[in-house]
Amino acid sequence: MKSLEQQLQTSLIVVMSVILFSLLIVANISTRSILQDFVSTRLAQDAKQLLAVLIIDAEPARIRWRRISPRYNTPHSGHYYAIRLSDQQHKETLLRSPSLQAHTLPTTLKTGLTELRHGVSGPESQRLIVWTKRYYKNNQAVTISVAEDMSALMEKRQQFKILFIIMAVIGFVLMLVLQRLVIRRLFKHLDHTRDEIKQITLGQCQQLSEQVPSEIYPLVKEFNHSLATMQQRLERSRNALGNLAHALKTPLSLLMQGLDSEEKSDLAMQQGRIQAKKQAERIQQLMERELKRARLAGLGNTAQRFNPHEELSVLSKVLKQAHGKPNLHITLHIETDAPQFGDREDMLELFGNLLDNACKWASSHVVCTLSVGQSIQIIIEDDGLGRSQEEISHLTERGVRVDESIQGHGLGLAICKDIVKLYAGSLHFSRSKILGGFLVEVLLPNEGK
Repeated sequence: MKSLEQQLQTSLIVVMSVILFSLLIVANISTRSILQDFVSTRLAQDAKQLLAVLIIDAEPARIRWRRISPRYNTPHSGHYYAIRLSDQQHKETLLRSPSLQAHTLPTTLKTGLTELRHGVSGPESQRLIVWTKRYYKNNQAVTISVAEDMSALMEKRQQFKILFIIMAVIGFVLMLVLQRLVIRRLFKHLDHTRDEIKQITLGQCQQLSEQVPSEIYPLVKEFNHSLATMQQRLERSRNALGNLAHALKTPLSLLMQGLDSEEKSDLAMQQGRIQAKKQAERIQQLMERELKRARLAGLGNTAQRFNPHEELSVLSKVLKQAHGKPNLHITLHIETDAPQFGDREDMLELFGNLLDNACKWASSHVVCTLSVGQSIQIIIEDDGLGRSQEEISHLTERGVRVDESIQGHGLGLAICKDIVKLYAGSLHFSRSKILGGFLVEVLLPNEGK
């Protein structure tokens, strides 16, 4: 893949080439037009002057040469005229400037009363521009052609074009060099960011500095957000492992005591086996709980966004199978325009724990409602017994269980609270007014608002 520097330089070369080529065309057309307009205006004035000094009543017709510019009398001076007279008897008379010598100028008009010709061959291979116009004087048609040599002006124009191209090429090269220097100077900011990433890898800092150019600020911000998310997830994993180890410690100790058969009576041995069986079942419950959590959160790529339309349908089917209640119904009410939000693993753990608790307490019906406004509102309610206000106030404390008769270890709602806190949301508990059981309401910021 090309580097950014190469891509920028390639783009600049293409853009500048188009601009310079366009400027060259515009400059060429503009200079030619300006020169032609300037010369044609001067030739038109000379034609009027020639008409004024033309004597057509005399025989033969003549020009008062003392009243015109001497350059028309100097041979091959580059300034010429030719006058064609046509009287009523269609007799034509042609007057030429002495500067023309043996040459002549075109005095015919193809269309209209005025015509401007370019590149007409003149004396000594001169390139002439010829202004021709028909006038009427004393009821006689007078066609006057005035010419000027454009060779010197065209040479100056050609020199200007060459100079323009040279300056454009020099400017183009300088611009490429300056762009390369500027880009390399700007990319030095990325060197600092790269060093910070190395420091993060070595554990010397926790996040990237956000004092960076605005173009890469969103990238740095997302990177820091990902770091914070991973840190929170690591902390939750450590807490989960610690809780699991703590929960296994007591059953394992009791199991070891129950299996210790030294100097014990048959009754004690019988009681020990019973106790060991209970603790083994306890350990089995712990293992099943963690496996179920892994099953809920491990359904796909954790780098994805959470899609409520797809994920909640699959999650509800998994929970129905896990709880094994044949008459349990999970109803989902999800707005059709609900966007993807949050990290997929986080949201699966949040919905998994909340729906799992609802399925535990529900008699037959669990309802999950997701609506989108200024924030994303999630309401999960069941038709169970519900909880008192005193019980609700302790529900998010880690390890607290309201009813020991139902399988679980009191960590689910505490984990949900940590996830909601990570997303700067809020978590509320109350009694369902519709189903009469427990109700959980979660509010998460809507990233699209």
